[in-house]
Amino acid sequence: MNCSHRRPSRPHRATFLARTVLATCVAALLVGWAAAQVVVTDALGHEVRLERPPERVIAMLPSLGESACAIAACDLLVGRDRHGDHPPELLDLPELGDAFAPDLERLLALEPDLVLVDVYSGLAEALERHGVPTYAGAPERIGDVTAVLADLGALFGREEEAAAEIARIDAAVEAMREASETRFAEPPLVYLEIDPTPFSAGPDSYLGELLALVGARNVVPAEAGPFPALDPETVIASDPDVIVLLDAPYGVTAATVAERPGWGGLSAVRSGAVVEVLEAQGDLLSRAGPRLPEAAALMLELIETALGERDRP
Repeated sequence: MNCSHRRPSRPHRATFLARTVLATCVAALLVGWAAAQVVVTDALGHEVRLERPPERVIAMLPSLGESACAIAACDLLVGRDRHGDHPPELLDLPELGDAFAPDLERLLALEPDLVLVDVYSGLAEALERHGVPTYAGAPERIGDVTAVLADLGALFGREEEAAAEIARIDAAVEAMREASETRFAEPPLVYLEIDPTPFSAGPDSYLGELLALVGARNVVPAEAGPFPALDPETVIASDPDVIVLLDAPYGVTAATVAERPGWGGLSAVRSGAVVEVLEAQGDLLSRAGPRLPEAAALMLELIETALGERDRP
């Protein structure tokens, strides 16, 4: 007799019901677990998958540490790179070298469940060999700043805080951009020096975008790339109105610039519009992070101070 359609006995029905309920619960848990997972793609193209928000985070790039704190996640940080000095509470954290020379043994001893890294040093690969999850951020343009904040907000479970910070930055940038149209009678021509090679920042770099944001022009043409080594004759031929020395903390001064062959006759040199940037100012200007509005305000202040009243509308 074919028993396949026989109605289960009561004990069998109870077992069947229990298994059904169990399967339903497991399925629900799996769906919930999958929904709880956060997946973001970092600047290296790697998928960062976290089952839950991290509790022990190390920031090995200053701008990423700043970004974490900007979305109220300073409490998650247990270590920093040696350049990470803002906000000041980061200075209380263990210093772990920098991305290119990390104290890997000490870093691993802190048992991080996520490390924020750069994209150039190879630190992400080194940590992944030890089974440590990483997020590689590369805030090199103004738009990258808010993209990184959104990623960190998702990873840390601080989406609302990230959204508020992004809105603050976007509003400040838009206001600065609108004001730039009437800020100067004639947009001043600016040369940003990163080192005396001369190594500069092009229009498609974060620094170059800050210049445009405040209504200034860059001596570097876009086709030269984001961080070109220039022929000194290019700077001489452009005759900038203002020279901003980001390398001043390393010994470059207005006087040494004037001593370069052909540079003494530049308009910026003759008018005293050569700005020697302090180290803290250089950090603020060059770190593409949540202090973007403050960096733009500083760039504007340096240019306006250098020009005096000469180019005001």
